[in-house]
Amino acid sequence: MSSLIDTAKIVYDLAKKGMSIDLQEKLMQLREEALKLQEENLNLKNENLKMKEKIELQETLKFNRNVYFRDGDEIPFCPYCYEKSNLLIHLSGPVKGDSGFYSYKCQECMTEYIAKGEDDFSIWSGRWHGK
Repeated sequence: MSSLIDTAKIVYDLAKKGMSIDLQEKLMQLREEALKLQEENLNLKNENLKMKEKIELQETLKFNRNVYFRDGDEIPFCPYCYEKSNLLIHLSGPVKGDSGFYSYKCQECMTEYIAKGEDDFSIWSGRWHGK
């Protein structure tokens, strides 16, 4: 930032002296520095927005019964996809199976989970954590 201010002061001094070639060069330098600052500012704003979105997601996402749930959403998310790739993928289902178990499947990683009533979800088939 001080480089931009220093360049602006030089430009002002040159303008007072009427040095047109030097003034044009300094104006170009000033313009380039301003563009760099605009680009840096835009990058910082985008980074800030991503961090805010990540914090908001972490505040609304809860790990419960071995899967993830988001506040206000009763459909579970695949823990494998979220922990491995930071993807929120809803599990499809439930499909009622034998013995009162319900199955849920992630269409991204193809992991199948089962749960009975309010019991924890268990991996039935597909990818295993840690792979």
